[in-house]
Amino acid sequence: EVAKQAADMVLADDNFATIVAAVEEGRAIYANMKAFINFLITCNIGEVAAVFLATLLGLPEVLGPLHLLWVNLVTDGPPATALGFNPPDPGNMQRPPRGRNDPLVTKFTFVRYLLTGGYVGLATVASFIHYYSRFGVQPAALMSWTTCDDGAAHKISDISVACDAFKVVGTLGAANRIVSKAAASTVALTTLVCMEMLRALCAVSERESMLRKPPWTNRFLLLGVALPSILHLAVLYCPPLAAIFQLVPLTKDDWRSIACFALPLVLLEELLKLLARL
Repeated sequence: EVAKQAADMVLADDNFATIVAAVEEGRAIYANMKAFINFLITCNIGEVAAVFLATLLGLPEVLGPLHLLWVNLVTDGPPATALGFNPPDPGNMQRPPRGRNDPLVTKFTFVRYLLTGGYVGLATVASFIHYYSRFGVQPAALMSWTTCDDGAAHKISDISVACDAFKVVGTLGAANRIVSKAAASTVALTTLVCMEMLRALCAVSERESMLRKPPWTNRFLLLGVALPSILHLAVLYCPPLAAIFQLVPLTKDDWRSIACFALPLVLLEELLKLLARL
């Protein structure tokens, strides 16, 4: 009994392999905790960057309070929770032990936060601007929307009433499309949601490529990504819900635009993982 009280560790089964299993489990828990924190901080930096950049450029409100609340409560929570069930990385036990005083957020991790979160914010705002650009609204006109008038200075081709394009209801544009701030915000919000879902899939490992450790190694993560995605589609295509959130259904062109802005995030994450392994 004295020996047990003086010992740092007590083996109940007299099997030294238990120590190895315990260390592996501890490393996996620590990695999952970092994945949870990294995912949430990156997403929050992206949201803050999007709002700050839109305000700095003088754009119409890219994301409203209800949109930000939707992202934080619905699309962030399930994936972040599911990251706690990530299996250990391949070769997890071949790495040297971390120091007792090693920080949870290293300098490289902090740079990753800024790069990934910065891209999320930039792509969200860029998708908003790109939506208007598809209908002939140049960024300069978009940034001066508060002084818009329907005279020659703000006349936009293929749009019936130029200034109405900056309103939630909108106006008639090319190909009988309604050009509105609601549609632009829908594209921006969906781009943000898609990037956060992709970021969650990439977070299945902090260092390993998705080719070596694919997202389906964590079935809970797939469920955690699928559920918010289905809920977001329901908000887009269910008219009563879309009216509450001031969103509109997306067209094929809108989805192509969203893919162009969201998918590069995966390449950025893979590049940062490569640098982390060097």
